[in-house]
Amino acid sequence: MLKLPKIVTLTIVAAICVAKPAAGGDCNGDGTVTVNELVTAVRVSLGEGALATCPASDRNGDGAISIDELVAAVREALADRPRQQRAFVITTNFTAGSFATMELDEPRAVTPSSSERRVHQDAVVRVRDGLVYVVNRLFGDNLQILDPEDDYRTILQCSTGNATNPHDIAFASDDKAYMTLYEESELLIVNPRAQPDCSDFVIGSIDLEDVADPDGIPDMSQMVIVGQRLYVGLQLLDINSVLRDPTGPSRLAVIDITTDTLIDTIELTGENPFSATKGLTVRKGKIWVANAGQFEVMDGGLESVDLARGESDGIVVSEDQLGGDITDFVFVADDLAYALVSRPGFVTALVSFDPTTGSINDTLLESEGFSLFDIELNDRGELFLADRRRQQDGIRIYRAEDGVELTDEPIDLGLAPFEIVFLP
Repeated sequence: MLKLPKIVTLTIVAAICVAKPAAGGDCNGDGTVTVNELVTAVRVSLGEGALATCPASDRNGDGAISIDELVAAVREALADRPRQQRAFVITTNFTAGSFATMELDEPRAVTPSSSERRVHQDAVVRVRDGLVYVVNRLFGDNLQILDPEDDYRTILQCSTGNATNPHDIAFASDDKAYMTLYEESELLIVNPRAQPDCSDFVIGSIDLEDVADPDGIPDMSQMVIVGQRLYVGLQLLDINSVLRDPTGPSRLAVIDITTDTLIDTIELTGENPFSATKGLTVRKGKIWVANAGQFEVMDGGLESVDLARGESDGIVVSEDQLGGDITDFVFVADDLAYALVSRPGFVTALVSFDPTTGSINDTLLESEGFSLFDIELNDRGELFLADRRRQQDGIRIYRAEDGVELTDEPIDLGLAPFEIVFLP
């Protein structure tokens, strides 16, 4: 058992009596601070562990974890977060884009897509501090911010530049975020609290051409911030090929968010990281990446990157084991995860599997074509599936602990679902 110095023990006990939550201490970036993570942060503060095991606790980026930062971590662990109450779903037929909302409590009332609830026909969505951030992608080229407390009114909509095709947004603070531009070599730095005329929206950029493949475009897509580091997935595809083929192993660009400089790259084992996860997935000190490689070829899989070492662990679960390209995944427990798998012959399946062995537990649903797109896990232990099959599109819901379906038929949203997030 770890024995703490008296001053550390008293400080943590005092912090438990403080109700106001603060950021910090989320070592694995999964959105919560556990007792194990607090112990890890304390070990680092005592010089018994590497800072890389819990960089999120170093809030000021000075290379150490102070008493104040330990207090912040405890406050975060004790924070009373609001329970998720509804699903927000991007819907599209790729001609028109909209969104629908659905209550999580029975009878799961739906406010469907409509012409008044407009987003781009190719959009992805993120949530932060109760606001909805819609990244309008190909030929939309903008960030749209919606306020759920004001009937999802658009409170800001700013361009990222013509034909830039933004793909993701990651937040460093309330007034600083990063956006990947799929068709450009520069990572955009933006102000999510910009003026209505967007005059102060773009506040900088970081050139990634030096870590691109020979065409000069790194094909940057998903991101995640862990501590003072921003990790950017670079697909490294050949823009001159018909299907934008991989040019070799992909990379993660590592950026210091205090200086906005590229400080490292991590080479992946696999090629073409591609999935519908909400940014890169972080779990237990590792970034998890789904590498599709060449579609319809068993050449990729689920790969993990050890943040403490700054190196890839290689493919942990292969496409051969899962039976196809992984297009989305979520972890439920150490030995339970779900994935959408695109199998040869244009068949998509929702499967449960054991990430420790790669063995398939069950196939919950199969469909022809790329009609099963997004899976998301809410804080009630329910797995939501965006089922885009014709004449029966909608949201299917499964109990995550055992894969039992809770819906008799897909819940209709007006347009076919594409991306799912959950709101308080």
